[in-house]
Amino acid sequence: MPDRAPAWSRRAVLLGGAAAALAACAGRPGTERTAAPPPDVPVTLSTRWEGRPDGPLPDAGDEGVPFALSLSGTTEPPVVRGGTLVSGIPAGSAGAVYVLQDLGRRVQRIGARMGFGPGATSGSVALVAFASATDLSAHCHMVFTPDRWIAGVVADGGVVEIDTRYHESPVPQDGRPVSVDVRFDGTTAYVQTPDGVRHTLRDARFGRTDGRVACWEFYKDTPSSAEARFHETWAG
Repeated sequence: MPDRAPAWSRRAVLLGGAAAALAACAGRPGTERTAAPPPDVPVTLSTRWEGRPDGPLPDAGDEGVPFALSLSGTTEPPVVRGGTLVSGIPAGSAGAVYVLQDLGRRVQRIGARMGFGPGATSGSVALVAFASATDLSAHCHMVFTPDRWIAGVVADGGVVEIDTRYHESPVPQDGRPVSVDVRFDGTTAYVQTPDGVRHTLRDARFGRTDGRVACWEFYKDTPSSAEARFHETWAG
């Protein structure tokens, strides 16, 4: 089974709490909706959860790179169920689950096919790129909920929010798969949100850290938060 690191949560980071090591593995930004194509970044980490049998989180992804795992507010690890990766956070509970892979170089792309179940829009997934197994700064901290997305980075022990926008059309909460994808070109981030819209964000803070550890996060802020599941995950 994957190693389990001491748990930490986005909530703790937002409060300025000290983050445990992952033992296993300014101003208003220039933001615009755009139809311009994102940079071509090849995928080198990829796991299709629809092809996996039900059971515990496997040791490695489809490409053979090991998974690491961190839990916060729960002791239950994620599991593969019905061709998707689900958090393992018990029903009626809050918490966070972090599934990580070390790309070995700066993450220039990270994404997923994922779906939301019913519940409050305080349930979310996040795509994160940590600097290393011991440095939790990140040049990518992109949060997606059923009704909005939040762009940010992790710096000085906390999440720094760069922009927040509501989706232009409703995101289904019946488990139907939608795609999220983030790519970087220097200090520019190209974000495809789950409503199918592409956005461009320009901010110097995207270029201040070279995060190499790709992270796919499940997060429930309250017991009534919507559950999320991953059908496929990738990074490059």
